Amino acid sequence: MIRRLDPQHRRAGEIGSARARRRPAVIAATAALAVIALALGGCGGGDQPASYQPKEVRADLVAALRTSVPRIVMATGELRAQNTVEVSTRMMGHVREVLVREGMQVAAGQCLVRIDDTDVLAQQRQAEAAVAEARAVLDNAETNLARFERLFAENSVSRAQLDDVRTGRDRARAGLQRAEAALAEVGVHLSYLRVQAPAAGTVIRRLVDPGDMASPGMPLVILEQGNVMKVRAGLSERDVDLVNVGAEVRVKVTSLDQAVYTVPVARIIPAANPQSRTFDLEAYLPNDDRRLRSGMFARVEVPIGARDAILVPREALHLRGQLTGVWIVDETETAHLRWIRTGREVGDEIEVVSGLQGGESLVLRSDLPLVEGDKVVR
Repeated sequence: MIRRLDPQHRRAGEIGSARARRRPAVIAATAALAVIALALGGCGGGDQPASYQPKEVRADLVAALRTSVPRIVMATGELRAQNTVEVSTRMMGHVREVLVREGMQVAAGQCLVRIDDTDVLAQQRQAEAAVAEARAVLDNAETNLARFERLFAENSVSRAQLDDVRTGRDRARAGLQRAEAALAEVGVHLSYLRVQAPAAGTVIRRLVDPGDMASPGMPLVILEQGNVMKVRAGLSERDVDLVNVGAEVRVKVTSLDQAVYTVPVARIIPAANPQSRTFDLEAYLPNDDRRLRSGMFARVEVPIGARDAILVPREALHLRGQLTGVWIVDETETAHLRWIRTGREVGDEIEVVSGLQGGESLVLRSDLPLVEGDKVVR
């Protein structure tokens, strides 16, 4: 006899079969969660097995020190050379020759750019001719004066005639001085067409090429004296009054390895920068090895007072992956691993932002690796 199931009984059977099929998966997931929980429990307890017997470990201890440290604000800055010179000319003319290239070291007085000097050379020749003429006139006037002085001594000429000749000699002398001054002026103009370096430095910009038109005041070459660099960073209006000239700041050039400098504040600009609305702070960095270059980015740590902090020696830190901890020794000389969050470095110590209250006994170093619950022998 065939027994027919009504729809309600048939649906209950299907649900029971589905639950039976899912039971192995549920058991496996429960087992995996149990393993993870055991692993996490082991991490929190210093990887201590269930059957572990605490051991005695000899260790050196140190106290977590609560002290006062500088309160620091971070300012962003840019490097520039202490001295930058824009070399230009006072004369107008076409650039004939550029004798330097960017990155080239130049000495004081070295010629950088030659500007067409055809017209000035012609003026120089005219001035030289005028000087020669004036000198000849003066020589003749002096000869004539000597002759009249002899005649006057012989009573052959009058005092008035002698004075006229002497006046002519003085005019000739003044004419020579005018001609020589004009020649010197042409020489100055000629020097403007042979543009020279006013000081030793490095060419960082070449702004003209042969054939360009140079005009008075137009920069032709930019020189930089990079043995000392200047960092300029912005302070907010809230912090600027808390910094004094001479206070030491820590400058880190982020693009270079081990480029950290502790230098005094050279000056603080009293007016706010109209673009950033911050007050510029300046400090100077030594650059004897020429690693620092204009335009490099720097971070400037500026102290603006003091605050309380907890400091621990770097050697006391226990690193495990992305976590940082310290071994705490309680009143019963038992070691416990305490996870902490660290902050900035203060010399050879590290600031602890959270995880410690200050005054705890920490393990600085131990003879054997510590496990949660070990006894510390001092």
